[in-house]
Amino acid sequence: MCPRCRRLLPDATASLSSGRLPRCPEHGLAFVEPHEVEASGGDTLLGTSVAGRFVIIGWLGAGSMGAVYRARQEAVGRDVALKIVRRERAYDAETQARFEREARATSVLVSPYTVTVFDFGESEDGSWYLAMELLEGETLGERLKRVGRLPVEQAVRIAKEALRSLAEAHGKGIVHRDLKPDNLFLTRAPADGTAAPGEICKVLDFGIAKLVRGDGGVVDQLETQAGTVFGTPRYMSPEQAQGAPLDARSDLYSLGVILYQMLSGRAPFVDDDAVVVMARHIKDAPPRLAEVAPHAGIPPVIEAVVRRALAKSPTARPQNAEQFAQELDQALTQSALGTGLHATWAGPPSDAELVHAGPGRGPLLLAALVVAVAALGLLGFFLVRSLARPATGGAPPASASAIERPSVPSASATVLFDADDAGASTATADAAAAKPKSVRRPVFLPAPPAPPPTPPKPTSSGSYGRFE
Repeated sequence: MCPRCRRLLPDATASLSSGRLPRCPEHGLAFVEPHEVEASGGDTLLGTSVAGRFVIIGWLGAGSMGAVYRARQEAVGRDVALKIVRRERAYDAETQARFEREARATSVLVSPYTVTVFDFGESEDGSWYLAMELLEGETLGERLKRVGRLPVEQAVRIAKEALRSLAEAHGKGIVHRDLKPDNLFLTRAPADGTAAPGEICKVLDFGIAKLVRGDGGVVDQLETQAGTVFGTPRYMSPEQAQGAPLDARSDLYSLGVILYQMLSGRAPFVDDDAVVVMARHIKDAPPRLAEVAPHAGIPPVIEAVVRRALAKSPTARPQNAEQFAQELDQALTQSALGTGLHATWAGPPSDAELVHAGPGRGPLLLAALVVAVAALGLLGFFLVRSLARPATGGAPPASASAIERPSVPSASATVLFDADDAGASTATADAAAAKPKSVRRPVFLPAPPAPPPTPPKPTSSGSYGRFE
């Protein structure tokens, strides 16, 4: 169909799938599929040529700066994604600077995990265009809206592939500054063997990237004022939210936020007010993944890597993309996700861990735990009885000098006993409170036999001796 006069292609056998496209004899526009005309709402660029090389045959989406189209590069028979800046904004200095920065940044990146740029420039009518590889799939943002959260292994894989893209960009002095789920695209791996078969993640939209020259100078026409803030608040680093100078570690924080969301189903800070979210990035610690998604089964070693990436200070984070990826690899290995077992054990296992610990391990773990508790109970009982044994008349033997014996409490008294340290003072309330109460047990002693008429004095003022 001609996009202007709606004339149908007379030769029904003509193909629009490859090669040179047939033109409308009246308007000279390329014929396009009828559903593309409807989907674009009658976009006037359909069927036109850009820079004499790209013919627009479909509409993919629109944004504040312009629109993205499916275009045919007829010389090589290749379909590309063509980003075009709106004509009314083509001469805006800020928009032009952003467009040039994206073109220059992306055109030097060759990683299979970064969207490939084929060409960019100015068209006949003054519009700016950027021709990129056409990707089939969905953004990470779209997938998270659809499924909520991702399995741990899949989330880590996506993060590592994004890190491979960032490693090349950072190595060439490019800081993305706007990493978010909508700028990570999940697509099929290229058939050229540069990536493993299956789905891969590609980093998009370097439109507000910061370019750093080899001498350390910044090539950024938008940063003429100190304190200027760019990016998406929900994924900003603390230094980015404050308008402070940025380096590659700011991108690693943003990717840490994305990884947190992939694992838990939500970003660390989800307030509706952008200013509040930015303030939380600056001063608040993110909630623990185990609290946000208690049933997700996120290994503690994975959470530890995520929290390190979300450190407020850049010096406390991984110092480069390669180190971040290496830490994720090590954590994934330690968590032993392939067998369903965790290589690190933090505290008693939960009910879910007992169920999924493998054939026969749940009952064994539970039995071992019961035996350990019983043994500790018996040890504590005999230890208390030995402390509470009344003193006998006469001078204590020489061998008893290593243990100081206190006065025996009455039958109704409560003894605070510390299994790790029998030297807890009972002289004052403050001294008793100084011991960690979490390890003390209240023990009610039975009434002891009547003490001798003249019991010996303790060797120290009201304190228990330490069992060595």
